[in-house]
Amino acid sequence: MDVLQSGLYSDYTWSHSHVFAGGTSQVFLLIEWRAGVQKQKTQSKGLRRRIAEEVQLHLQLGEGVQVGQMYGCQGEILNDRNISLSLGTLSEGRAKQLVLELSVGARQSGVYPIVTALWTYMDVLKQKVVLQPSRTIPLQFSNHTTLRYRKADYRVEKVLKLYQNAFILEQAREELEQGNLAQGEDRIRRQADEMLLYATRFRDPEYLKEAEVLYKLSVLYKNTYQQFYSENANWKRDFRLKS
Repeated sequence: MDVLQSGLYSDYTWSHSHVFAGGTSQVFLLIEWRAGVQKQKTQSKGLRRRIAEEVQLHLQLGEGVQVGQMYGCQGEILNDRNISLSLGTLSEGRAKQLVLELSVGARQSGVYPIVTALWTYMDVLKQKVVLQPSRTIPLQFSNHTTLRYRKADYRVEKVLKLYQNAFILEQAREELEQGNLAQGEDRIRRQADEMLLYATRFRDPEYLKEAEVLYKLSVLYKNTYQQFYSENANWKRDFRLKS
């Protein structure tokens, strides 16, 4: 008998484990979730069972905490302190990520609760709604001024930068749609240059892959919009001649 034990497992990583207590700080929280299953070895390796549906993450912000950008998800802001994220489905062996930009106000040195997270989902195998125990994610505040210059966690920074590429592409499309072809292309190529720099600095193939994709998109976008404006100009010219 193929006995399965399913569940949704989550991890939380701060961009900075300690922040300066003397002023407002910007921090990023990487949230990762995955499905865990124990199964018999006879199960096909190529088959990925859907473990969870209607995955939702409910967040309650601590006092003096505000949310900025949300990367990798879209959230419904219920009020000043509560946010609900609808995260779709999750299959066996798959992991997903999102990043939250948070602003935390000044406070005394110490450890403070910043976010309380509560997961709910439909367990496909058991056909029931699961409400996981809530979990509070704290953050350490300190008066050491050197914290202002501490580097961010590499994984958090990487996920954030890769998600930000989508924002750059959206900004570039807006430039292109306004007829600013050179500016739109340049915006994408500068982001590609940055990805290439990180690929060289950290010897990370994912950054290199992103750089290659962005360079190709810069050419594709420019050529597409050039053709569109050219055809539009020709149509207007022909219309005036016929008139």
